[in-house]
Amino acid sequence: MNPIAALRHWGAQSLLRRLWLWMTVSVVVVGLGTAALSYFFGYQEANELQDAQLRQIASLVQRWGSFPGGALDPAGADVDRDARIVVQRLGAPVGTHGLSLPPDLPDGMQVVQSGEHAWRVFVQPGAQGRIAVAQRTDLRTDAAIDSAQRTLFPLLALIPLLALLAAWVVRRALRPLRQMAHGVDARSEADLQPLPETDVPQEILPFVHSINRLLLRLSASMEQQRRFVADAAHELRTPIAVLSMQVDNLKPLQLPTQARERVKALQEGLRRARTVVEQLLTLARSQGEQAVQRQRIDPSSVMREVIADLLPLAESRHIDLGIDRADAVRLSTDPAALYTLLRNAVDNALRYTPQGGRVDLRVRAEADRVVIEVQDSGPGIAPEQLQRVFDPFVRLPGAQSEGSGLGLAIIQRIAQRLGGSVWLENAPEGGLILRYSQPLNEARSGQS
Repeated sequence: MNPIAALRHWGAQSLLRRLWLWMTVSVVVVGLGTAALSYFFGYQEANELQDAQLRQIASLVQRWGSFPGGALDPAGADVDRDARIVVQRLGAPVGTHGLSLPPDLPDGMQVVQSGEHAWRVFVQPGAQGRIAVAQRTDLRTDAAIDSAQRTLFPLLALIPLLALLAAWVVRRALRPLRQMAHGVDARSEADLQPLPETDVPQEILPFVHSINRLLLRLSASMEQQRRFVADAAHELRTPIAVLSMQVDNLKPLQLPTQARERVKALQEGLRRARTVVEQLLTLARSQGEQAVQRQRIDPSSVMREVIADLLPLAESRHIDLGIDRADAVRLSTDPAALYTLLRNAVDNALRYTPQGGRVDLRVRAEADRVVIEVQDSGPGIAPEQLQRVFDPFVRLPGAQSEGSGLGLAIIQRIAQRLGGSVWLENAPEGGLILRYSQPLNEARSGQS
């Protein structure tokens, strides 16, 4: 890839780079053009100034009244002979410091070759004769170049400074875009509120309008999907309840052993279906836009309610269920949502813990947050599956539990609504730990 193509590819990867690149190219082109013009005009003006000096010297000599008989002996000529200006009378003897000039030189400014050098000569007539004021052209050129360079260097030094300034200006001008991007990145996937349109640059306002229209369509689509799931689950509750009642009515009947086993299997299937329907309803509610009703509560009291509800399931599986640690914490949260979160977490732990195991609940107050843990003594989860199990209907390969794959999805949705976060990790001693964390802006230690 040639350098120009590589530079275009580098600039095409970023709007900031593209703007800076074009501004830098513009600054360099304009700067070099301005520098060239400045050099040209500076060079010309230096030459014109030196011509004016020759005319002034000729005028001063004419005004002295005593016209030179030959060439003037300038003071300091023996110190810097190269920089001297020669003043002499045309047609008079040349002398030590004079030049061999033709006596018939025309009046005015001209270039004359004398000896090894070319001379810039100004001839001026007067009442007492004609005089010539001369200076070497190479010295004049050096002086003009030096004067022109003094105007050139500041402009050349200004070009990289302008390129850096352009980068700073472009970066500052694109700050609203970066701030908007950070705001969008900080949102959860359930937050589909339109982007703010106040104080947005006009150039990106149409893009913001398009994004907001897309967000509205996505929000409407997700709400329609949520309502469909909720309505479907709600409609399924009644026929499942009726079927369960009909199956329960078969229990008093004297049925053959094989028929009883099939009725028992049907009851288990209906119970699992009822559980899935209830979890679907819970998931649909957790994805809705209901406002969070926050109260300052002791989370350990909610944990005790969950334990009381699930204690029969724990006893039937001979699992030790209890609170291992409960720091004194007052949590600003929705009690019903926190109950649903913890109930699903403990229910999952009980179903995946083998008989004779244990499930421990903890509340820990840390420096900047409150952490609630549910730890079981089950088989744990492979590290590559720890994040995937939060997706709806995802169950681990080879899992022996009767779960539907919705419990962790419900937990994650509720955690997001409450302003917290949830994650899983395998315990060093075996088993799985589910942690729900809520920052201090939503929780405060101590009594209120």
